[in-house]
Amino acid sequence: MPEDSKQKSATELDRRLADARKQLRQLKRELREALGRQAATGEILRVISRSPNSAQPVFETIVKTGLTLFPHATISIALQVEDEVQVLAIAGPDSADVEAWRRRFPAPVKADTMHGYVILEGEIVDVPDVAKAPERFTKGAIDNFLASGYRAVTMMPISLDDTAVGVLAVLRMKKGHLTSEQFALLQTFTSQANIAIENTQLVNGMRETNEVLATVSAQLAKYMPPQLYQSIIAGEQRAAIEARRKKLTIFFSDIVDFTEITDQLEAEELTSLLNEYLSEMLEIAKAHDAYFDKFIGDAMMFYFGDPVSKGVREDAAACVRMAIAMQRRLSRLQAGWREQGLIDRPFEARIGINTGYCTVGNFGSSERMDYTIIGGEVNMTARLEESADAGGILLAAETYSLVKDWLAVDEREAVTMKGYSKPIRTYAVKGIYEHEAGEGRLIHRENEGFSLTIDRARLNSETKAGVVGALKSILAELDD
Repeated sequence: MPEDSKQKSATELDRRLADARKQLRQLKRELREALGRQAATGEILRVISRSPNSAQPVFETIVKTGLTLFPHATISIALQVEDEVQVLAIAGPDSADVEAWRRRFPAPVKADTMHGYVILEGEIVDVPDVAKAPERFTKGAIDNFLASGYRAVTMMPISLDDTAVGVLAVLRMKKGHLTSEQFALLQTFTSQANIAIENTQLVNGMRETNEVLATVSAQLAKYMPPQLYQSIIAGEQRAAIEARRKKLTIFFSDIVDFTEITDQLEAEELTSLLNEYLSEMLEIAKAHDAYFDKFIGDAMMFYFGDPVSKGVREDAAACVRMAIAMQRRLSRLQAGWREQGLIDRPFEARIGINTGYCTVGNFGSSERMDYTIIGGEVNMTARLEESADAGGILLAAETYSLVKDWLAVDEREAVTMKGYSKPIRTYAVKGIYEHEAGEGRLIHRENEGFSLTIDRARLNSETKAGVVGALKSILAELDD
């Protein structure tokens, strides 16, 4: 090959290698820019996922990330607050320029300003040469942008529910359009700002809704038994007309001669006294896991065994112990009221307790229902309460049979009631053996195969001798 041909071939090869290197550099630059855009959008998405309660961290990330992708530009995010535009996030290469621009806000939302136009019209403003801005923006372009040294600006609307509420702006010191890649990236940033605002509104809306629901729930909880409320919240209780049979222990109480007490007190004093009494009793009921059925004026109704039962014997024991605690608490309340001069006569309650099968469930209509119990045993409990002594507790025979191992009682007259073929044996509570024995009134011993109770208060010299004789006789029989 001639020498000049070889030289031409070498020159052509060098040119091609130079072009290849140039293309390679261009591809590397484009790859870096693409990776930078991807990293930027990825970081913003991570901030969005971590900040559902506030859009501010997302705005801050957008403007700071934009600095790496829009060289020598100032990037700002502004939102409409009432009738003003307020800058919420801004970043730029020169902190003095950034502060100077920030001080121009808040500004009124007006159609003859670029920010106002974008918000009011929801359209993009792209001005490659501010000195040649459309006529409607001339004054703002001169007074704001040119005065601050900016020569080009691109603004995109930030939207919520398809309504513009703010502006994402890129302000540049040199004239010219953004590249297509930069314009697309700015649109991506705007979409991410939209997502942040929508998330914030959604989360805050859910929070407000939850707060309202919590407030309403807390109020509703005061109008229904806690067990029923919790069952409804947990989805365990259906609002349907349905009922079932269960063995329950039922409690009724009311204030003796309450009508006469009301005649002696002013309405405000009566309300305060009654609310204090009912509040104290309800606290005791909650401590014993009673199911609150209803207040009826000064009367109360509770029951044990539904919706949760610890066992028939345990339910009866809890009810009786609750009743004893209530009478003791009322005795202390009564003493305090007397000292305050609120009452000058006894303020005492009667309590009736019964155990038996009841129908329990929702009663009423599909529009208004009440979760309660019905049946003859309920009526029997009300009758027992009417027959109880003032300050006393009267038990039906079945309840007594469940608690007799630890409860001191006096048997009272049987109660006759419609629907029952035989009179109902009743027992008046005197106290718990351990408590009475501690005060020296009772002697109580119990073990496998025997139970012994002696009431000292009912003994005289004659009956005491009879008890001693009976015990000696029993001992003699046991020795045989």
